[in-house]
Amino acid sequence: MQLAPFGEVLRDASLPRGQKRAPLGIAERNMTSAETGYLLIADITGYTRFLTQSELDHARGILEELFSALLKELKSPFALSNVQGDAILAHARTRTVADGRHVLDVVEALYCAFAERLEHIVRNTTCACNACRNASSLDLKLFVHHGVYVEQAIAGRHELGGSEVIFIHRLMKNRITAATGVRAYAAFTEAAQTAIELPEFFAPARQHVEQLEQFGDVTLRIVDMSPIWEARKGQRAILIADGDRAFDDISVELPVPPDRAWHFLTDPDHRGDWVEDVVKFTRSGAIGGRVQVGTVDHCAHGDGSTTIFTVVDWRPLERVTYHIKLPLGAYCPFSVSVSPTTTGCRVTVRTGLAIGPDPLRQAIARFVGRRLAKGLREQQVKWLSNLLELARGDAAHTPARTAHAATPQEVLKTAIESRLSAG
Repeated sequence: MQLAPFGEVLRDASLPRGQKRAPLGIAERNMTSAETGYLLIADITGYTRFLTQSELDHARGILEELFSALLKELKSPFALSNVQGDAILAHARTRTVADGRHVLDVVEALYCAFAERLEHIVRNTTCACNACRNASSLDLKLFVHHGVYVEQAIAGRHELGGSEVIFIHRLMKNRITAATGVRAYAAFTEAAQTAIELPEFFAPARQHVEQLEQFGDVTLRIVDMSPIWEARKGQRAILIADGDRAFDDISVELPVPPDRAWHFLTDPDHRGDWVEDVVKFTRSGAIGGRVQVGTVDHCAHGDGSTTIFTVVDWRPLERVTYHIKLPLGAYCPFSVSVSPTTTGCRVTVRTGLAIGPDPLRQAIARFVGRRLAKGLREQQVKWLSNLLELARGDAAHTPARTAHAATPQEVLKTAIESRLSAG
């Protein structure tokens, strides 16, 4: 794949030593100030072979479906830069990333969305054309780097430029699969690993050294995405049905993106910022420093009581469902969901009816729950009120995310048509 046009902006990063740089062009004069942040590329493996061996009409439809799935899952803190033929480029400013775990959450969500849509296409097609038969040969690889880049306005669009942007594009031509045997992977540079600050996650990942002309040896950690997708497929969504609610849902609109709200809701250091009377919060059962199904949170209160939350459904940046431990071996389902809005996000809390190990103890737990329901709901309203104040304070000190002139769907169709024509 060729370097993106904006990669030419800082041409001196790749010019032979001693060669003079041409005068500044219009695009260079329109640069904004440099930013430090994450660069993310999601690149479709087997794209060129798929196009050259397939009927373009059906290939177009398949590619639009796959790219649409990726764009739908490209969530804050990342913003789309552009679609480049067989890949998408996104970025996230360091100062807008509340937790490095969110970078990993987006990477995994992108791959799982791609794999799910591809499986759906392969499983549900009866067409015998080459495009439909060859779709199963496609896969996705991801590259994550952290460094300095610039945003600039080109023809009404925001593009990224700088030597770090050139660097991550060069990583796309590599020997990773040949050396490791891993076809579907996420490759993290050392700079990205350091910025994410989760060494326990990267410790078991395979190390690979790639030699890049003009950049030298580049050490990467390679995360195999296939096991992550298989584990995601095996997860069962645990939702509280409308008829199983202890009382009506409670919701609040926050002036922050979903990832910021998720951080406040799930990070142990912030639980006491919106839940009153928390004196100690501990977490057990996390793997690689990350929450998973089975993780248990212990929330100790000033009155000596401790609330125990067990995670039974975990979809980062979207929803979490807990089972809250009750007496008599019963538990109370409790879920928190986050959805984007035009001005930030909406947080919705749903509390389910108590569930017991047998009919008698369940009946007792529900009887007690009905007597406590009014007070619990008032308490939750207060919690969300506190969360709103926390979000307002955060919004006042957090820079706004970049708004792009073109919608993702417009970008997508233009890029695919251009790539098909070139092919």
